[in-house]
Amino acid sequence: MSSVELDAHAVVDILRAEGSDVADIEAKSAAGGYPEGLAPTLSAFGNLPGGGVVVLGLAESDGFAARGVYDVPDAKRRLAAQARDAVRPPLRVTFEDAPVDGQTVVIARVAELRSSDKPCIVTATGRAYLRSYDGDYRLSEQEVAAFVAERHTPRYDREPVPDSRPADLDPLLVASYLAAVRARSPRLALMPDDDVLRHTRVLHRTGELTLGGLYALGAYPQEFVPTLAISARVAPQRNDPPGTRSADLAHFDGPLPELLDQAVAWVRRNTATRVRFGPDGHGRDEPAYPSEALRELIANALVHRDIGPHALGERVHLVLEADRLVITNPGGLFGLSVDQLGLRQGGSARNQSLYDILKDVRTVDGRRVIEGVGTGIAAAQSALRDAGMTPPQFLDAAIRFTAIVPQHALLDREDLAWVAGLPVTADLTDAQRHALVAMRHGKVWTNREFRETFPMDSTQARAQLSDLTSRGLVVARGERGARTYRLDPAADVPLAMRTPSLLDAVEAHHEAAARAATAPRPGARANSTANADRIIAAIGAGSASRAEIVVNTGLSDRQVSYGLERLRDAGQVRVLGGRGVAGTRYELTT
Repeated sequence: MSSVELDAHAVVDILRAEGSDVADIEAKSAAGGYPEGLAPTLSAFGNLPGGGVVVLGLAESDGFAARGVYDVPDAKRRLAAQARDAVRPPLRVTFEDAPVDGQTVVIARVAELRSSDKPCIVTATGRAYLRSYDGDYRLSEQEVAAFVAERHTPRYDREPVPDSRPADLDPLLVASYLAAVRARSPRLALMPDDDVLRHTRVLHRTGELTLGGLYALGAYPQEFVPTLAISARVAPQRNDPPGTRSADLAHFDGPLPELLDQAVAWVRRNTATRVRFGPDGHGRDEPAYPSEALRELIANALVHRDIGPHALGERVHLVLEADRLVITNPGGLFGLSVDQLGLRQGGSARNQSLYDILKDVRTVDGRRVIEGVGTGIAAAQSALRDAGMTPPQFLDAAIRFTAIVPQHALLDREDLAWVAGLPVTADLTDAQRHALVAMRHGKVWTNREFRETFPMDSTQARAQLSDLTSRGLVVARGERGARTYRLDPAADVPLAMRTPSLLDAVEAHHEAAARAATAPRPGARANSTANADRIIAAIGAGSASRAEIVVNTGLSDRQVSYGLERLRDAGQVRVLGGRGVAGTRYELTT
């Protein structure tokens, strides 16, 4: 949901939770007068899909505290005048006065321009802007050209590629393509090969290949257009040595079907299996990303990328971060908005001729590159949902489009058993399950941390955290904008057994166990406790898992976890792995 559609308090909550301006919200202090420098922001919001929100009366330097507006009617009048005269074309702005912490702030909602009117330009300078998270950046000439190109239905995929010829097509792909076309079309079935290729816009009437035909069926499209390709890299991991830039940097070439296969194989090679939760609450090892979701999202980036001359300086990019896959392609959405993704069928192909060709193109395993009914995003969302995973996050920046697919840390068997034993967890999201396990190990969540770890917007994060609270699994503390969420100490007590006295006893038990895990023993060395000594003895000269330490010491899991954390902080224990990572073990440092 765009911030333009949120109420005033939700907008303020997002700013305070984020701690800075965001892509579609800009806050300005206006207690001492009308703020300067708003024209670039207005230009950026006019160009941004969904528009944006300007908030007058909040002090970003003071945690977005409400300071009020010097003169509400005058501030609205001046902002409206800027939207009318300081940029062209003029922008439509609606206003709302909102009480926040006893002060009045002004919420100005700036509507996105129509594609036929973009880009929005600052009148005084002739420059156009777009948002980059919390700031405005000036558009390059190529980016301005991309906006201008969006004023009309793109037809670049039908343009001839100079110096290309039918011999530049891949014979195996063409043979399969012709067979598929003839099987579905009785009229085309009677025509010679060249006529079929011309009528389906693989060949131009000049005898050269079309750009769409080259991209879909060419033997080596990169001979003519080097950037019809994919660049992929694994981002540095937390435990990588300082200065590490990337791992397994790869560049994929060939026709689009091969690009798709290579990219999917690369992701598989660079990701471990993950735990998938079944209806019974138990986890099973499966690929980190469901195959159907992975194929559909990468295919979407390849098929719907902008292939106009202004965009041919960019490739499709894949980045595997520690906890997510990021897929970015040049060109924003065409013919629909982010909110409509997965809800509509057909009618939104940026490259219609390429799209039509690919309906009859198959990869080496015999699968169609696309089904051709406009349901790819819906299929990806469904595959992730069926796997219990967080849905992908889509970011449309008008001149580029990004899909972010979370991959959460693998859970060890002990944590899996703990989650399965919790009440009312069968229908939790994957994000909620992983968040609960992190809380089990002492993590305290904020809205911002939750949505950064499991990509989603602030409203979605608040809904999922509130759901955990309403289920009695999580305790929320603090006021709006500074609220924290931690595990309810009685979360693992069956609902039927929950009574006030029992809950109090459970909380008191956990507090006592935590104190006991680090209570100093007379005569013991610094940073050593009775429980710590038992843990050290259980680890011995080799290494041990947490589960093994629990068995060998007779301590509770919570006591062992707490003791290990203290020993690690004291430098007496080294962690071989990481929290929440299957197979993690512990060894003594001396």
